[in-house]
Amino acid sequence: MSMVTRLKDLVRANLNDLMSKAEDPEKSLNLYIEDASEHLRGFAVEVNRFEANRILVEKQLHTCEATIADWHEKAKLAMQQSREDLARKALEQEEKEKTRLDHLQQELAGAEATSAQMKEQYQLLENKLDEAKERRVELIRRNRAAVAQRGAAVAIAGIGKEDPFFRIDRMEEKVEQREAEAQAAHSSLTASLSYEMEQLQKNQSQNHVDDALAKLKEEVNFES
Repeated sequence: MSMVTRLKDLVRANLNDLMSKAEDPEKSLNLYIEDASEHLRGFAVEVNRFEANRILVEKQLHTCEATIADWHEKAKLAMQQSREDLARKALEQEEKEKTRLDHLQQELAGAEATSAQMKEQYQLLENKLDEAKERRVELIRRNRAAVAQRGAAVAIAGIGKEDPFFRIDRMEEKVEQREAEAQAAHSSLTASLSYEMEQLQKNQSQNHVDDALAKLKEEVNFES
């Protein structure tokens, strides 16, 4: 039963501990399941062998029972024909078969118990292997997520002056500076145009005053 013990040890192994020690947890988990599955297949061969032995003993027992019945009929026939000597020999053979039957019954009881135990253990180990497969899926998912999160954390922690994100920030500052310069230039131009327009308006107003003054002089001179 060393195969049973070995497979139990494999199935009961701590997968979390395996992950912490393994260089590649996903690869190690797959190898673990593959190894356990291989041993389970080997154990299935042993289960089938014990079941085949049980079937063989059962057939031998039925054959022995039939042989006992046959010798008993032969002994009866001999007695009916007044052949006591033949009847005795037939009964002797019947007793031998009965003794053999006792042995076969004991052997069959042991074979049945062993076969049932092997089947039960196989079912138990198969269930544990299924559980291990489910845990493998979960652990692989968690491992991949951890690797991705660690990679993201390292990338964020590595942001520095030579990092593209930093250069983008610098370019944004330059763009903002140029926008401010453009706004200042526009404001300066607007102020200059406003001044010129005010001067033109003042000049135009002064011209109107000059014209009015000239007309007033002419009016006064004409009246005098």
